[in-house]
Amino acid sequence: MKTNECDVVKEYSVKDVAKLFGKHEETIKRWLRSGEFPNAYIRSDKEGWKIPEEDLMISNLWGSKIPLTLLPNKQIKQITYDEKELINLAYQAVTLTVPTNEVLQILTSIGIKRTLEILLILQQSYKKMKNPEGLIRMAIRENWNPSTMAVKMPKIQENI
Repeated sequence: MKTNECDVVKEYSVKDVAKLFGKHEETIKRWLRSGEFPNAYIRSDKEGWKIPEEDLMISNLWGSKIPLTLLPNKQIKQITYDEKELINLAYQAVTLTVPTNEVLQILTSIGIKRTLEILLILQQSYKKMKNPEGLIRMAIRENWNPSTMAVKMPKIQENI
């Protein structure tokens, strides 16, 4: 592992990366040739490949990134989301409208998981809802879920 004088960017050798990923060095070289590490370079044949730390962080290899705990001196950034903000965005994505304060308050009170179930019911509705707040209240009251949502029954015509 080497550090540049200017940027303090850590660089890893093929051997280092193979250890970090738990893979064979030839596998890492194959990934390098396929462009998996876009900023990697060869300074000389003797030194071999140099892979910047940032390439390890953005790597999409086998569906996951390298565990940050394996990289020295890395502070792991904890990402947290405001549940109310997520509910607001989910509602907007499904209805293409901004929720009223009343709707947002109702959905926030039932939690994100239940909100997503109800928004799925709302999205599966066969026609545009004129009163989404009413449907939301009914779905909560009747304990609907996406597989047991209400089905519109055909009207019976009486012949007089």
